[in-house]
This record gives sequence, C-alpha cells and structure tokens, in this order.
Amino acid sequence: MRVNEENIYLVKAENDHINALKSFTLDERQLAFTSMPVPAYEKCQIDHDRFPVVIMEKDQPVGFFVLDRGDDTFSYSDNTKAVLLRAYSINRPEQGRGIAKASLQLLEQFVKRHFPNCHEIVLGVNEDNEAAKKIYLGAGFIHTNKKKNGRSGPQAILKYPVI
Repeated sequence: MRVNEENIYLVKAENDHINALKSFTLDERQLAFTSMPVPAYEKCQIDHDRFPVVIMEKDQPVGFFVLDRGDDTFSYSDNTKAVLLRAYSINRPEQGRGIAKASLQLLEQFVKRHFPNCHEIVLGVNEDNEAAKKIYLGAGFIHTNKKKNGRSGPQAILKYPVI
C-alpha cells in the first residue's frame, strides 16, 4: 500500500523513539551500505555535530537518518556550509511504499529550519546501490562527479543545493 505523503514528517530523534528504532530491520545487502538506527543514534549522543532524525508516518517511526556537521562532511564537500546525510534507512517492512521519496521531499525545509546557515546537503552512495542512487537522484540530488572510498567500495558523491 502506497504511503499517503501527507502522513510523513521528520522529527529530531529522542529517547522516546529508541524502542521503535530497536525493532527496525534491514536486509543483508542494505547493511553493507548503511548503519542500523540505534548504533547511529548512540553516536549522536557522543558526537554533538551529529543530529539524529526520525522519519514518521502518523505517530510511528518508519525511517531514520543522521545530519552531520562534523569534519567528515569535508571529505564529501569543500562547502563549509554543507551538512552530510548519513545512516539513511527505511524499516524493511515499510520499504517500497514511497516513504523514502516523501521524506527526501521534506529534507530541504527540515534542514533550513534546523541548520539555517546550511547551503548544501551532501551524501555518499555506494556505486553498487542502484536503488538508493535512483531514489536520491529522483529527489533532486545531483552527481558531483567525485568519488570517495567507503566501507563497501567506491561511493558517488551527490549534493543537493539548499536555497
């Protein structure tokens, strides 16, 4: 069943979301490309340059990602006003319903609200992760024609100008 995009929204992850995030599953192939939500959330508690975000459908967490303003960002972009999108995932049972597309359509406004000085969102997507590349490019991210080595092979670096 396709998602009703009006029911999708983004919120800063809080401790109240942990139990739902613990129940998230990803298939083995996806785990090669992204992190599970709880370990990524826990890193945010230590590294305050990382901002954890939950993708909500009505009142239920269905996805997760991190916006990172730390030094890692500069291995993806020379723009000092960039934010790095990382650890993006949609809970396995919710995949294929359009949640990723809907959440990425909300991303620019969310970033403007929480990072008003941000001019660019960057990310690295594994070159073998065709599904993710298609979603990001469909959401308006563009190739920078730069590459970076990631934990599972070469990554294409994509960017999204925040206007």
